[in-house]
Amino acid sequence: MTIFLNYFVSRLPEIGKLLNQHIQISGIAVLVAIIIGVPCGIMITKNEKLSKVVLSVAGIFQTIPSLALFGLIIPFFGIGAKPAVFVLFLYSLLPIVTNTYIGLKNVEASTIAAAVGMGMTNFQVLLKVKLPIALSVIMGGIRIATVSMIGTTTIAALIGAGGLGDLIFRGIATSNNNLVLCGAIPTAILAFVANYLLGIVEKALDPLVNKNVKTKNRRNLAFVSILFFSFGFFQIQKYVSKNRYTVVKIGHKTFTEQRILGNMIAIMIEEKTPYKAVLNELGGSNINFEAIKNGDIDIYPEYTGTSFLSLLGQKEMLPPRDIFDKVKEIYNEQFGLDILEPLGFENTYALAVNRDFSEKFGITKISDLKKVSKDSYLIGGHEFMERVDGLKGMVQAYNIDFKRVNSMEPGLIIPTIHSKKADVGVVYSTDGLLEKYDLVVLEDDLRFFPPYEAVITISNKFKEKHELVEKELDKLKNMFTNKDMQILNLKVTEGLDSEYNTAREALRSKGLID
Repeated sequence: MTIFLNYFVSRLPEIGKLLNQHIQISGIAVLVAIIIGVPCGIMITKNEKLSKVVLSVAGIFQTIPSLALFGLIIPFFGIGAKPAVFVLFLYSLLPIVTNTYIGLKNVEASTIAAAVGMGMTNFQVLLKVKLPIALSVIMGGIRIATVSMIGTTTIAALIGAGGLGDLIFRGIATSNNNLVLCGAIPTAILAFVANYLLGIVEKALDPLVNKNVKTKNRRNLAFVSILFFSFGFFQIQKYVSKNRYTVVKIGHKTFTEQRILGNMIAIMIEEKTPYKAVLNELGGSNINFEAIKNGDIDIYPEYTGTSFLSLLGQKEMLPPRDIFDKVKEIYNEQFGLDILEPLGFENTYALAVNRDFSEKFGITKISDLKKVSKDSYLIGGHEFMERVDGLKGMVQAYNIDFKRVNSMEPGLIIPTIHSKKADVGVVYSTDGLLEKYDLVVLEDDLRFFPPYEAVITISNKFKEKHELVEKELDKLKNMFTNKDMQILNLKVTEGLDSEYNTAREALRSKGLID
């Protein structure tokens, strides 16, 4: 417990920043859902056919897996907080609309008749009779929506929206339980506090309590209101301050090496230029590629083989420099993008097995798997399973067929192979855990995997306006070897330091920053 507390304290500045993002995203989503959902619930009480349609549509959004909906919406809304708020708003609608509808429909007819008999108009009946009686049911829907949204907001980190999910996914990727808890515990506390504060609001608005209790509740409501407006004022001040600077939007994928590279780029920009840098942790290659094409990000690190085969759909295998030149040419001509010179290392896909497995069956290269593949279990990252330079192409090239294949978070693959829970794992060649766990990396004897030289992808439009950024990032050319990256990756994976500190120390050791 002491170890975790020390770790938690060391991460407090980062946790505070991500907590602020988390509150913004989930809070705005629920607020918009209330503004739209409550009037919607009121409206459909007057028309039974319309109520069935509206509730069915709202229910459909609840049946779509949240991660799938985030992915589907990227081509239309891009990445970041805006699409995240939109998706979460859709998820918040059902409990708010449903509870508003049920609360109003359950107001007794005799009560309504009495109000009409006293000469009240329909609007007065709604405002002074129906809504006060239905308040507890409506607030119940709002509380359910808020608590569930705070949890669901963690997934928004996968499309660059930030929030506490960023810590959770990084912790999973590096098998760092302390980092997972740094994201999960504040999320749970935030959900509890939000539910408690909404309870105060509900009691303060309840017209059926006695005068003394009402006075106390109103004092509590004043306290909550002060908290709310203070937070809003802080956000406005932060926004004004942020917009004093040119902000460079940097994307990266969801594994350790990409996080380190993203931080390297950000540090170089903030240390060597007058600009500010914002990191966006996105999903796989396609999400980053779409984001930079749409202008949602300006820069992100990529690998030439990924660009050549997966993103551009090229099929002819070429030497490393020819692949680099071809990608650069197509990017410039078709997409308004460019790639800078390679950083010096190559992170290719590779297959790894436990040393006992290798020695038992005499397996040292991928073609050796033919003799055991029909009884073997292979695991790989989600992206690998769908790429042309991934599973489908590999099994066809080597004519092998595995008994069982599963996709999982890349950061968990090497520990799974080490513990012998699977036989063959798809890994990255610069992963420091390969050496730590003494896994055998199989030779790609048919040379199926193309060269994956690390490069920086940059928008031409951005580059033309900010030439200084390209000039400084060009200094990263040929600065890091495969061994360098293995050491850096292992340092983060082992929890010895953060991605930011590791990147900063690496740049300092190469003389790139003071």
